[in-house]
Amino acid sequence: MPNRICLAAFVAAMFGPTLTASSQTTDTPITKLPTELYLRNAQQPLSDSSVIIRSLQDLVMPHDSPGGVPKNDDQFKTLARDFISQNSTAFGLDGNAANLVLKRVRTGLSGTVVEYEQRLNGLPIIDSQIGVSIDRVGDVTSVTKNLIEVPSSKTGSVPTTAKLAEADVLDIVSADLKPAGRIIEAPTVSKAYLNEDNVLTLTYIVRVAVQEPFGYWEYHIDAETGRIAEKFDRRAQENKRAFPIDGGETTLPAVDLRGALKGSGSPKSLSKTISGKVVSGKAWVFDPNPVTTLNNSTLSDTADGAIFEGAYVQVNLAGVSQVGNVLSLNGSTVRIEDFEPGEGGRSMPPSTATSEWTARRGDNAFNDVMSYYFISSSIEYLRKLGYQGDLELFPSGIAIDSDGANGADNSHYVPGSDVLAFGHGCVDDNEDTDVILHELGHAIHHHINPEWFGGDSGAIGEGFGDYWAVSYRAKLPNGADPDPGKVFPWDGIAECWGGRRADVAHAMYDPLETYDDHESFGSFVSDELWSTPLVQALQDLKAQGVEVETVDKIVLEGMFDIGRNFTMRSLAANTVKKAELLFPGKGYGTTFEQRFKEHRILP
Repeated sequence: MPNRICLAAFVAAMFGPTLTASSQTTDTPITKLPTELYLRNAQQPLSDSSVIIRSLQDLVMPHDSPGGVPKNDDQFKTLARDFISQNSTAFGLDGNAANLVLKRVRTGLSGTVVEYEQRLNGLPIIDSQIGVSIDRVGDVTSVTKNLIEVPSSKTGSVPTTAKLAEADVLDIVSADLKPAGRIIEAPTVSKAYLNEDNVLTLTYIVRVAVQEPFGYWEYHIDAETGRIAEKFDRRAQENKRAFPIDGGETTLPAVDLRGALKGSGSPKSLSKTISGKVVSGKAWVFDPNPVTTLNNSTLSDTADGAIFEGAYVQVNLAGVSQVGNVLSLNGSTVRIEDFEPGEGGRSMPPSTATSEWTARRGDNAFNDVMSYYFISSSIEYLRKLGYQGDLELFPSGIAIDSDGANGADNSHYVPGSDVLAFGHGCVDDNEDTDVILHELGHAIHHHINPEWFGGDSGAIGEGFGDYWAVSYRAKLPNGADPDPGKVFPWDGIAECWGGRRADVAHAMYDPLETYDDHESFGSFVSDELWSTPLVQALQDLKAQGVEVETVDKIVLEGMFDIGRNFTMRSLAANTVKKAELLFPGKGYGTTFEQRFKEHRILP
């Protein structure tokens, strides 16, 4: 039984008829089972708004790994499959008509996670998964569970055939969205089951990105009735100021989604290959930003250019492409592209040079260079932490538009599309490494945990992005100047939008709340509730002589196998356990635990 677990049959084969679907009555409804996280020696039960944290000691643990210490993915899959079947009752899987289908096997610094998704009638059930984390000697270290119980008696109530065609669904999206201007990404259409108050709806999932209304839209549409069940913009974005810089009213032509689905009028695919010879170039950058470098918090976006001269440093750009005598910022790690409209809806082709980039702020070539240099450097840093080879987080690199966001003072990462785009307005977002690395932080958490969704993931993703930005500056001699707690020291000056902080001591966690991104809680925003304990733990450990790299590994691995629908409390508990797993006997987990407790994230 390699990739699919048909639970009723599999459990019956393993344990006999007492655990089969016969125990289900015809009155048992389709039910969303509790979201659970199992950890070694966890307090039990520990819960918050949506997650129950339990101890692995509550489960049947394998005495020995099949074949001894697991050496390959197949052995990890066998171990995870057997472990799930041995604990089917605890997981609520007995008699479940939905199948568990292997989705992926991933390896991180702390071990391997085997992830399954639930399917019914061959289609995935949105938001349903189980992940088993296993260390290098074959011991289970954690389990994440988000499952739907589908009694066999209720399968007849679940629709199996769509009454609407794909073209009909695109017409529904067009009527609701009224798309105009450029198609940024051609529509894609797939089917899945959506759980709506314990009713499984056969649903079309439509994704499309357009210039107007600008966004990377996702629709969930009832495949029987055409009802729009859900729609949202997939971007992880800053929401500083979401209006175009240049203003003015323009009339953009309507776009044909049906034609785009068939390829007519669709945008070109982003390149993932390097053309030409791979060479190095030179360029001038801010590192990390002029406020920090010049230790001057009074700088203004409209200040004379000469004031900034002391903030520029020359750097080497590794991995650029050379065709003839022309250099372009197209490497194996980062590719500067033009896939979104920028200020005034314009297109801004990537800059080139013959030997070096000499641009300064105000020239978009400078924004190109800042984006290329710091994102490629940060990805290379991840490799030095150990995320390389089979653990590589960005094996295909990443595409960046340095003048996108349809001219808004905003920047974003798009999950699934795997692209980054930066906006302008007031201080150009690319002029501050905090903005660049914060946005890369969104890509990192989606790459280190592709299940990233639900729960407090919105606020946590923003808080981690802020941590990743501050963590970079923590490695610089003057990185804390002039205000150690400020995030976005240059882009977030008062005349622009004010930035955020990572030292909000009074921010307190409420276990009954759910924390979305950028959500105001009076004197703090949700993002700061997560970034503050992370950054304060970083500062504590750094003061003890611990390298920033060590702290980064703990924070990253905490997110690695947390699954879906996690909360600040469950991720905090996982992070503390990862500190102990990665660095046993060092006490680093205690430092994190103390900081989480100060904010009541851990009780």
